[in-house]
Amino acid sequence: MEPGIALLWDKDTPFKRYLSDRGFDCEVVTPRTLAAPFFSWRACRLVIVPAGFGNAFYSKVLTDLRANSMFITNFVKAGGTLLVSGAFSSQDAYNWLPQGIKYLREERTVKIERVKGHKVAAIVERDECLCDGYFEELGDGWDVILTVKGAKEEKAILTVSEYGAGKIIATTIHEYPSEQFITYCVGK
Repeated sequence: MEPGIALLWDKDTPFKRYLSDRGFDCEVVTPRTLAAPFFSWRACRLVIVPAGFGNAFYSKVLTDLRANSMFITNFVKAGGTLLVSGAFSSQDAYNWLPQGIKYLREERTVKIERVKGHKVAAIVERDECLCDGYFEELGDGWDVILTVKGAKEEKAILTVSEYGAGKIIATTIHEYPSEQFITYCVGK
C-alpha cells in the first residue's frame, strides 16, 4: 500500500469502495489495531476518520480513538495527514485530538464561503454541500478555510492545523472528499 490510506472504522464501509474506484489504495483499520505490535504506519500517508464516528448508531470507534490517540498523534507528528470528518453527535467527540476543537451538530445543506486560500479547500467541488454541523470553538493552531456563507457568526466547516511535520484536517462536510483533495493529502 504505497501511498496508502487508512480508514479508521470498525467495519467495512462504502467509503473504501469510493476511494478504490478512484485508484487509491486504502484499508479499513480498526482503531484498536493501532496499538498492535504488527501494525505499521510506514505505508500510510493519510488516515481518515469518516463522518458519523461520534454517533454510536453508525460506529463504535470513538472509545478506541480516545484510547489510541497517542498513536494517531505520533503519526501526524511524523509527517502524516489526519482527516477527521463530522462526528454526527452532540457529545464531545473531538477530545482525542491533540488540538482543541468544539463541534456543534446541525445537519443541513449550506452555501460555502472560502475565508482563506489553502489546497484543502478542494475537498468539495461545488459551492453548496451537506454538513452535519460546524466548529464553534477552535484552539490555538487551527486555520479556518471554509465557513457557512451568510452566517451571522463564523461557522467553520473546514479547518486545518499544522502539527509536528504533518497536519490535521477537520471538517463537518458530510460528503465524500473530492479526488483532487485526496490526491493532495496522499502527496501523489
